[in-house]
Amino acid sequence: MKITGKPFLPIISALLLAIGCSHKEAQTSSGDSHAFDNAPPELKQKWETALAADKSNDYVTTVTALEGLLREKLSFEQADAVGNKIKAVNERLSAAVKKGDPAAKSALEELQRNASSRRRR
Repeated sequence: MKITGKPFLPIISALLLAIGCSHKEAQTSSGDSHAFDNAPPELKQKWETALAADKSNDYVTTVTALEGLLREKLSFEQADAVGNKIKAVNERLSAAVKKGDPAAKSALEELQRNASSRRRR
């Protein structure tokens, strides 16, 4: 019986894709956690405030702090870390709203109400 690589190609491709994605995710989260290590104290404090609010699922404070950071002069790595964190928070908020979490629903409503004023600052 002759075995060729063709039947295994989709399996190998899926494995390589999974390995590549998990590797990229690990690099991004590791880089994100250190993006503000050497930042000026005021930027570092804003980042830490956002992270602390995120840990307590205070979506409004987290998003507001992160959006505030985007208005600062950031390095590419810092801006990337903030963008990644905003995306992650938005995904968690969306999932919590879909599960019927009343606090998440309230936070989403508040963020939507205040969206235009946050953009003008």
